[in-house]
Amino acid sequence: MIRIIAITALLFFNGYLLRSQSDKPKLVVGIVVDQMRFDHLYKYQERFSNGGFKRIMQEGFNYKNTQYNYIPTVTAAGHASIYTGTTPATHGIIGNTWYQRSSKQIITNIGDSNELIVGTTTVNSYGASPRNLLTTTITDQLRMGTNFRAKVISVSLKDRGAILPGGNAANAAYWHDWKSSPGYFVSSSYYMDELPNWVTKFNQSEKSDSYLTNSWSTLYPIESYTMSAPDDNNYERAIAGKTSATFPYDYKSMRERYKTIGAEFQLVWVTPVGNSLLTDFAIEAIKNEGLGTDDVTDFINISYSVPDVIGHTFGPQSVEFEDVILRLDRDIENLLKSLDATVGTGNYLLFLTSDHGSVPVASYLADNKLPTGIANIIKYDAALLSHLNTKYGTNQWIEHFDGESVYLNHDLIKQKKLSLRAVQQEAADFLITLEEVTRAVTASDLQSRSYGYGINQKLQKGYHSKRSGDVLLVLKPGFIPSLDQKITTIQQIKGTTHGTGYAYDSHVPMLWFGNSIPKGETVRKVSVTDIAPSLAQFLDIQSPSGTTGEPLIELFE
Repeated sequence: MIRIIAITALLFFNGYLLRSQSDKPKLVVGIVVDQMRFDHLYKYQERFSNGGFKRIMQEGFNYKNTQYNYIPTVTAAGHASIYTGTTPATHGIIGNTWYQRSSKQIITNIGDSNELIVGTTTVNSYGASPRNLLTTTITDQLRMGTNFRAKVISVSLKDRGAILPGGNAANAAYWHDWKSSPGYFVSSSYYMDELPNWVTKFNQSEKSDSYLTNSWSTLYPIESYTMSAPDDNNYERAIAGKTSATFPYDYKSMRERYKTIGAEFQLVWVTPVGNSLLTDFAIEAIKNEGLGTDDVTDFINISYSVPDVIGHTFGPQSVEFEDVILRLDRDIENLLKSLDATVGTGNYLLFLTSDHGSVPVASYLADNKLPTGIANIIKYDAALLSHLNTKYGTNQWIEHFDGESVYLNHDLIKQKKLSLRAVQQEAADFLITLEEVTRAVTASDLQSRSYGYGINQKLQKGYHSKRSGDVLLVLKPGFIPSLDQKITTIQQIKGTTHGTGYAYDSHVPMLWFGNSIPKGETVRKVSVTDIAPSLAQFLDIQSPSGTTGEPLIELFE
């Protein structure tokens, strides 16, 4: 009898495994919307189509309290954290750029002088690769877990938005190049020696050019954009070819102005056509690479960069930002329709999130009597140096001050036989006296203490001992750093920024949809670092090497 029960249990277990394997998605689709706050899903939802954001929210699972659990909340760190399942303290991408002590230079997160850009029409000496990423990604694990049979393709307008999600072992990462080609999608010699035929054919269709033959007017009558500030206001930057930040935007005249500054096809990034162009390219990638057509799960990352550029230029209160989100909703609807047709409804698993949020424009906050201000980093730098000169003698005590962190001169401190910990603390004690600063935490404390909650914990999770500075700063909520000497009043601030641990930067959407995803929502606090380990459970593969997140239990109940 016991033997019969055991055999029955074994058959059931084996059947469960077989069912689980057959239920695995044919394709995983990761969507990252650059600079989208959680509230944007609800602020504009009445005018969303039924097939875009609404479809995902109504048919999928919504994590309404998704928070970034580290500082800084910037594009490169966000994309890396989503796909590695950990924070900058482990994956090493501590910013879009950072100061490198060994070279005494600012480096970019994906810059690599050992590689070349592939697919440009003129020589581009700037190389790029994922080599600064210190851990594996979920896409790397999928490649390894399938003996490299799974295909991983990553696409974005931004190079970092394509490269970091693809990880170290992607088949390809493609991004939009306006500097050395007429708006072509390019890649890196890290992945390939030449572009595949389908990418070349897509580029030769000159879609960047054709998208810029019309003009940008609002999707709905402009007077109906009541969730945004008036179209003509003082919080937005006027882009090249325009005297004011107002509709309509005539691409023909504007691109002539952009052409004179060598940036004709950068205009794609500052208009909603950039999202449509990327969607077209992603659909072609899925079709031509045969993603989701066999029994081995493939993966495509799509990172939409336009909302970030629009936010920095016009601000989240603008009609331009609202219209871009409304039009992105249509692009996502088109993407879902294509996935349904090519991969099959229920055969793909999709998640959607953002790399960071954004603060309301400082001048907008000031006009509405809300807390805000400017931290003049150049004055901070001079004041701190003066203080250290008084304390230790006149010298170059500061190597770099970027507004978020201070890099002290370690060689000089060692030469003077001073304690690095003591000099760090001296700098922190001075910086905390400045009006706009609410925290100044030393590298020594971040290395030796364990912070269990709050802003200090977020700083610690964003701190990397080999790459971060000696003192990390936190400004008051609503306050922004400025390195521009010309900015002297709050009214001069136009467009938004991000990077803090405050709710406006840290609270982002997280939606799941498709294969095996239950319908529902929760307000349980989770993080984007929980995405990768959840995918690992769905795909029965190892989590990325540095994973600190946890599987999202609601998806498996």
